[in-house]
Amino acid sequence: MTKIAFVTGANKGIGYEVVRQLAEEGYDVFLGARNQALGEKAVDELGLSNVRFIHIDLTDQASIHRAAEKVKGVTGRVDVLVNNAGVALDFGQTPSQVDIEVLRSIYEVNVFGTFQVIQAFLPLLQTAEGRSKIINVTTDMSSQTLLASGAIPPLNILGYNTSKSALNAMTLSFGLEFGSEGPEIFGVTPGFTSTDLNGNAPGGKTTVEGAKIIVSYATSGTTYHGKLVNEKGIIPW
Repeated sequence: MTKIAFVTGANKGIGYEVVRQLAEEGYDVFLGARNQALGEKAVDELGLSNVRFIHIDLTDQASIHRAAEKVKGVTGRVDVLVNNAGVALDFGQTPSQVDIEVLRSIYEVNVFGTFQVIQAFLPLLQTAEGRSKIINVTTDMSSQTLLASGAIPPLNILGYNTSKSALNAMTLSFGLEFGSEGPEIFGVTPGFTSTDLNGNAPGGKTTVEGAKIIVSYATSGTTYHGKLVNEKGIIPW
């Protein structure tokens, strides 16, 4: 049976490449994006018959539920949910400079939006053949251990980093709830990848390389339930 994947924030960057790579692995993929015109353009550019666009805005609860209902009407299930959509609005700012409204906007997408996607899509994940997967795309800078120890470049980006740390905590919490019977849920960091999110900063992985790490975990037969992983394996919270 053909596996079904849904990827948020997928009209460009890593999400776009995750869609392409999963589709080339034989998955039927829903490309989720907030901007309808850009989402439809991305599907056209991919030119793959097993990719279709679904509108989803993580700041709009009604949009999230409409997306889940549309997928339900087409396939009735989701085998892999990749929560890739995210924003980073405070790059270049120190924690003391960040405006509270900017902080709220970051959390609205990266935490509350992703939370609502998991809730809305859970019934579809529970009807999958075999154990479904929820992959929350995070960052190595969300690891309190790695950031505090200096094991990674100390980019002290309060809003982005802590929102992804909250996402990690949510991953762990859902993992404890689901146990061994529910969907497998874990966080994946592709590491420093040059994308629009960081102003295409030089020196990072390409989006193809970053997406490949996520897709390798999406298609892996190894269980990483309730864990945080990078390209080398499990990393500390």
